[in-house]
Amino acid sequence: MSRVGVYKIDITPPLGIDFIGYHRPEGIRNIDERIFSTAFVFENNQDTSVFISVDNIGLLIEDTSVIRERIAAELNVSYEKITVVYTHTHSGPATVSSRELVKAYKTILIENTVKAAVMAHERLQPSEVGWNVTLADIGVNRREETAGGRVKMGTNENGVVDKRIGIMAIRHQQDRTLSGAIVFCTAHPNVLKSDSDSLSGDYPGESRKILEQTLGCPVIIVQGAAGNVNARYRGSREALEKMAYALSGSVLTMIPSIEYKKISKLNTQSTIMPMTLIEIPKPEGIERMATNAEEQWGVNTSKWLTHMLGKYKQDDRHISIDLEIQSFRVNEGSFSGIPMEPFSESALEVHEKLNDPLAFFGGYTNGYLGYLPTKEAYPYGGYEVELNPVVYGPITNLWMPPAEDTSQKVVHRVLEMHRECERR
Repeated sequence: MSRVGVYKIDITPPLGIDFIGYHRPEGIRNIDERIFSTAFVFENNQDTSVFISVDNIGLLIEDTSVIRERIAAELNVSYEKITVVYTHTHSGPATVSSRELVKAYKTILIENTVKAAVMAHERLQPSEVGWNVTLADIGVNRREETAGGRVKMGTNENGVVDKRIGIMAIRHQQDRTLSGAIVFCTAHPNVLKSDSDSLSGDYPGESRKILEQTLGCPVIIVQGAAGNVNARYRGSREALEKMAYALSGSVLTMIPSIEYKKISKLNTQSTIMPMTLIEIPKPEGIERMATNAEEQWGVNTSKWLTHMLGKYKQDDRHISIDLEIQSFRVNEGSFSGIPMEPFSESALEVHEKLNDPLAFFGGYTNGYLGYLPTKEAYPYGGYEVELNPVVYGPITNLWMPPAEDTSQKVVHRVLEMHRECERR
């Protein structure tokens, strides 16, 4: 048995809802394009796996867990076999707020995402899958070094970028028409900035539109290790189109040479790794972190500051949280993901140590916590290392940066999971 089912459902929010990604006080005023949740269900004789893409910057882990638990109950599939990835568009709707409009929208989003999985399962049909990979220059490293030996958000043309563009295409076994495609790439979906008041899937949405019109099937764009990689073109509708043409053009060049096979290997596994955070500094260090975040990002850090000073006063300076690492494999290709924003160096290490260009690693998987820098990035500081936990810690519970060796531990665990799958 080798079957795949696909279903795409609209999750476009009402006008007026808050943005998330860039602060825009007026909220969403226009709809540049509608946004979606798209579910793929894969099945062979031994296993069933669910893979879902949601057009959002990333729901919290607890909200994503609700989606996975409900799908598990509806389809009688193990929770660990369900993968939810987020496109990480910076022009999508908020899902964390005390506003009734946001809370109501999140309820509808969850309902429709579960429904997409159920409908995809109902549409299972004999299918074949095929993989391919190429290289494209759609991203640029954004950690620009300053004269003082630190980094700022900017452009580092010499910085590391995972340039791979991958595809897993699915076709009907009988008539050999395409039924779906999953595209893997690495570049922040932050082309449109705070001067845009329109809902948009950003370049993944624009690329998907081109590919779906050309291929005649649902397409999802899965984000890689883009924690230190911006979109190469940014700031305008023209830039959005350039990104979309660059990505979709690369994908279309791969289609003719894809070789399709029945699903012989299907494995989704999940593991929990305790993640230690950097030790909470003394009060003057805590206050310095809060001041830097306020000065550089214009945010109110009072909640973070009060919480961290309280932790220090209670002599509770060591924080550890659980991190889920999940690996999804179909035949010769795979995607491993975490609910963070890893750096491209980590993805390339996985690829190189496995000697496998079809071994993809990324973030925005099963929720959102914050950034996962490499150990080498810590001495240079910057938003991804120092400031993100201050800005978003009160929401995500990542109150401090991960310990410096965390990315190494995550890569090691990903490699172990791959090798365990091969042994099986």
